[in-house]
Amino acid sequence: MQKPSNLKYAKSQKGRLNFAIRLDRLCYGDFALMANQPARLNSSQLSAAILAIKRLLKKEGSPILRIFTHTPVSRKPSEVRMGKGKGPVSHYITKVQTGSILIEIRSLSGGMGGAPETGTSASASLAISALKVAQSKLPLETSIIRATRP
Repeated sequence: MQKPSNLKYAKSQKGRLNFAIRLDRLCYGDFALMANQPARLNSSQLSAAILAIKRLLKKEGSPILRIFTHTPVSRKPSEVRMGKGKGPVSHYITKVQTGSILIEIRSLSGGMGGAPETGTSASASLAISALKVAQSKLPLETSIIRATRP
């Protein structure tokens, strides 16, 4: 479970998700998952997606997580009466906006595609299939994007 080492405040309020940003530039890899809708993701969902990618890629590439769960979510125990303050922190989430990059895949061999214009090599198809499996593990609509380098 991902968890921040130090927070200014132990508990926080929910906040909003209704604004869109464009962070569709890939920084580290050749393929990536981009969020198409806002959502709250917890650490178990992110670790399930990363583990699925690692199982498919093996030694061909490495996934890079661009988001981190740093917002605490508190929950009161069941069958407890109203009042008496806010409950303890149960898990941590991250707020994902539309257009933000979630996961990137970097290949160990120079570039993912065999030819830069076609991109039909075996490692490129392996990266796309790994990202499709990761899409099924996440509870939001995502799209697979590819780096466009001059």
